[in-house]
Amino acid sequence: MAGSSVNLRSGAGTRHASLGHLTRGDQVDVDRKSGGWYRVTLSERSRSGIPAGTVGWVAERYLKPSVCMQLDD
Repeated sequence: MAGSSVNLRSGAGTRHASLGHLTRGDQVDVDRKSGGWYRVTLSERSRSGIPAGTVGWVAERYLKPSVCMQLDD
C-alpha cells in the first residue's frame, strides 16, 4: 500500500461501503481492474484486523506494486 491508511471498499468507487482500513505494508493480491479501481484479496490479516482472504476494492493511486519470487527447495 502506498498510502498510510486507505479504505477497502465493497465495490469499485467511493459510493460503496468501507470494509475497513488497510495500512502501509498490508499485502494484497490483485485480480481485476475497473476504471481506476482494483479488486484485491488480502494475503494476510491486515494490521487493522481485516481477515485474510477478504475481497474488496482499492483505488489505483494507493497501490504500489511489489515483486515476489518463489525459490525452489
